[in-house]
Amino acid sequence: MALHIRDFRHSDATGLFQLRERAHRIGAPPAQDAGAHILVGLRDGALTGAIWLTSKGDTGTLPALLVKQSPGWQSIARELIAEACLWHVSRGAARIDLLALPDDRDFRAGLLDMDFRANAAAETMRRLVRSHTAA
Repeated sequence: MALHIRDFRHSDATGLFQLRERAHRIGAPPAQDAGAHILVGLRDGALTGAIWLTSKGDTGTLPALLVKQSPGWQSIARELIAEACLWHVSRGAARIDLLALPDDRDFRAGLLDMDFRANAAAETMRRLVRSHTAA
């Protein structure tokens, strides 16, 4: 029952629409014409989560995350965020911003374990990417 993460396809549109209706939501999905990249998570062929990604300069942004309401939703969400971070880092991001501060304290603690830091004033979380250059 591993989570399979891949790029959004047009055939995922119905599943994404259904997910938007009843999901754990962190942030607000950008408009379709905003040029965001979407990764989806599937379990047993069913769409269980989606994360939106945008970039500007050396900052990768995660404006929204939707995960199916289930007992293990935090694990699915963390897997999607980890994959989104890899996506951004592979494209040169030096920092990654999650544009919403999750309400769930356990989930927020999991993000802190993933090297995100909360900015309560801005209601965001940021992860700085360690440099991999040789000295």
